[in-house]
Amino acid sequence: MFRFRWILTIFALCLCAMFAGCRANGNPFGSQNQSGNSSVVLAVTDTPPSTVSVLSAEVSLTGATLTPGNVSIFSGSTTIELTRLQTDVAFLATTANVPAGAYTGVILTFANPMLTIENDTNAAIGGCAVGAICTIAPTSVANLSTTASLEMSPIAANSTAGLLLDVNLDNLLSATLGADFKNGVSVSPFTPAGAGAPLVGAEDVVGQVTSLDAAHNSFTLQNAIGTYSLAVDGATTFFQVPASTCTITGFSGIHVNQILSVDIGIHADGTLGAHNVLCEDSDNSDAEVEGMITSTNVGSQEFNMAVLAVSSTGTGLTIGNQMTVQYSVAPQTPFDIDFAHADTLQVSTAGFIFAAPVDLTVGQQVSVRRNSASTSSLIKADRVRLRSTRVSANVQSVGAPNINLGSIPSIFSGHGVTQIQVLTSPQTILAENNATIVFTQIPVSGVVSVRGPLFNVSGTRTLVATKVVLKP
Repeated sequence: MFRFRWILTIFALCLCAMFAGCRANGNPFGSQNQSGNSSVVLAVTDTPPSTVSVLSAEVSLTGATLTPGNVSIFSGSTTIELTRLQTDVAFLATTANVPAGAYTGVILTFANPMLTIENDTNAAIGGCAVGAICTIAPTSVANLSTTASLEMSPIAANSTAGLLLDVNLDNLLSATLGADFKNGVSVSPFTPAGAGAPLVGAEDVVGQVTSLDAAHNSFTLQNAIGTYSLAVDGATTFFQVPASTCTITGFSGIHVNQILSVDIGIHADGTLGAHNVLCEDSDNSDAEVEGMITSTNVGSQEFNMAVLAVSSTGTGLTIGNQMTVQYSVAPQTPFDIDFAHADTLQVSTAGFIFAAPVDLTVGQQVSVRRNSASTSSLIKADRVRLRSTRVSANVQSVGAPNINLGSIPSIFSGHGVTQIQVLTSPQTILAENNATIVFTQIPVSGVVSVRGPLFNVSGTRTLVATKVVLKP
């Protein structure tokens, strides 16, 4: 849901970045194995709670230590925003140099949690007035340092083990936005690229190419969150946005300064790979700013959005910023649809339109190409591209290939939308507890998290699903 679940999804996913502290080159997703020690892959999932709409969330991880033995796996500070874990079962990270042995817990230390919320309740929350969109800190925060218990077999020497964290935010956050980090976190083991591993890793990581390593078929991707060193191999699939002039069919087509959207996977040995590569722009002369639309004003040729990701540093933008986006109608700013795929399979958006300002609607996630005339509070758009929205809600009815969602997040219901129709296809990934399911296993009144481009079709909100995750 666009709700409290996001904040601890973020907190937990910072664990993915925490292993950066074991690397010399600063890759926040981990490092290669070193002789004599083992690797640990960390993955994150969540259990959705219910209440206020959270538009974005961020937190700084300032420390992580395995116990017993006080094996430090992160020091310093890293800040992450990851609302996308509503459907991305987790994200994975790998650290090397972990001594073999038995570990029973991981001590996590956090700082500066921040939320951007739309307050559709009947009372002010954390100083945020009824009906307002605000960026606030939780009203009270307890136990910023906490220990998550581990129940797993001892880590063998020269091996790779996986840990999956499940964060139940209903247990962690109160209705008044108080947070206690000792509640709602569980950990279970999995085998990387094997038993219990998440079906898909981190999806749609957008950044600019900063360097190439032709000798190892790898490239470095950088965005406002971090820097990732990614290998290209025979399992890498390349896609192209239909409206884009940027074409990549293999490693030789990757160039410095391109803006790419990459699905990042973890191999059985814990190393990182570029699983899917999509070229968004041929150069980085304008940054890509991704966000959630919170209001539209066609008459003023603008819309407002909460920032969720930025493709580069130096823009002055931060996660959770509320931005006004201006576009032109004469000549019209280009509007297009990002390439939709369920892992390596294309999902058709034929018959659905996102080509003009009238197709904008609250709740859509879009990527805006920000031209140099923009300011810290105003984005002048060179292009508006529809990206995947993530929504969690109750299943109101099921009739193949459609799932109708009711009791939807207030970012929608507060703007007169009472239902979202989810259109599935044979390509849609259907999953529960990191295992594939079939459409008939989706129950009425169950809770699902869905992912895909969201369209406004004659007033009806239709999400073309690339993934549907049934929540326990």
